[in-house]
Amino acid sequence: MYKISEIFSSVQGEGSYLGCPASFIRLAGCNLRCSWCDTDFSLKYVMTTQEIIDKIKYEKVIITGGEPTIYDLKPLLLELKKRGKVTMLETNGTNPTDDIRHLIDWIVCSPKPEKNWTINERCIFDELKYVVDGQFNPDKHIPKEIKEKYKDRIWLQIESSNFAVLAKEAFTFVMNDSALRVGLQLHKIIDVK
Repeated sequence: MYKISEIFSSVQGEGSYLGCPASFIRLAGCNLRCSWCDTDFSLKYVMTTQEIIDKIKYEKVIITGGEPTIYDLKPLLLELKKRGKVTMLETNGTNPTDDIRHLIDWIVCSPKPEKNWTINERCIFDELKYVVDGQFNPDKHIPKEIKEKYKDRIWLQIESSNFAVLAKEAFTFVMNDSALRVGLQLHKIIDVK
């Protein structure tokens, strides 16, 4: 059984798969409490793996939260794989993913200021997303070896409460470091979920 906030279909609004249609499974709960979090990950349903699978409409499936790694994801991931789904995970990087890596096609790690932007050493991922919130500084918060390894797969996502100012900040960071990319939230721009 999984605690679910919502299951819906939309386009991936962020990162390398920007604009791709996908089914989203938003699991309830998070192990962090970021002050600017704009996601409602409160508990709405308790569902079995089969009930979740029955709601999936697209080939690409994005498991997000809150923080999905607070759950045992293996049963859900195995069922998605059996059905030939392309599975993606969005995590804050505080928990390991090495034990489920073989069941996931793409992992996005979004380190948070509450943990000083650190990543669990057993969190294996494909791309990074940092929220530019006025406190974040890539020179201080992204280790050099991470920048080298994930060059062109490090997104600076603009925190929306002070968009104009923070967009300029993200722009400046990217213009000063070619390993980084400015990220926007396409779903907000085109006004879809």
